Amino acid sequence: MNESQLWSKINLFQKPKKMWHFCRIESATIRGIPDVNCLIEGKEFWLELKANQVKNYGVSNFQINWHLKRQKCGGKVFVLHSCTKQRELKLLRVQNHISSNHIRNHTDNHTRNHTRNHITSNHILEPRFEILASISFNQKTIASSISELFKALLKNL
Repeated sequence: MNESQLWSKINLFQKPKKMWHFCRIESATIRGIPDVNCLIEGKEFWLELKANQVKNYGVSNFQINWHLKRQKCGGKVFVLHSCTKQRELKLLRVQNHISSNHIRNHTDNHTRNHTRNHITSNHILEPRFEILASISFNQKTIASSISELFKALLKNL
C-alpha cells in the first residue's frame, strides 16, 4: 500500500463520522509540513503518512524539524506508517535525542537554549520514534486495523 492508498483508506474511514474532518495538504511551499490536518471532536492534530521500508520511516529532516517545533509549541503531530511487507500499521511520534557525542563535540560556550535552537535548524540530533501503536493488517482487516489505530491515537490527544 502506497501513501495515496493509505490516504484513501483513512479518508473513507473518517468521512461518515460527523465530528471528524481530515484535509490532505499538498504543499511545495512549506518544507516539512505533514500530509493531513485532522480535527476530531474539537481536537486538532497532524498526520504524516509514510508507506515504505527505509531508515527513519522515510521522514525527512525537514519533516522531523516541523514535528519537533510543533510539539514544542503544544501541537500534536504523528506519523502513520504502513509497511506492506510486514503488513503492519504503526502510529509514531518523533522524539529528539541528543547523543553524548554531540555534546562532547561542541564547545562549552553554548547556552541552555542550544538544544532548542537545533529544532529550528536543519541540524537533527539522532531522531527517535516513539511507537504509540502497532497493528497487523491484511486486505480484509485493513478497515478494522485503521479503527484500532485511531483509538490509540485518540488516547494521545
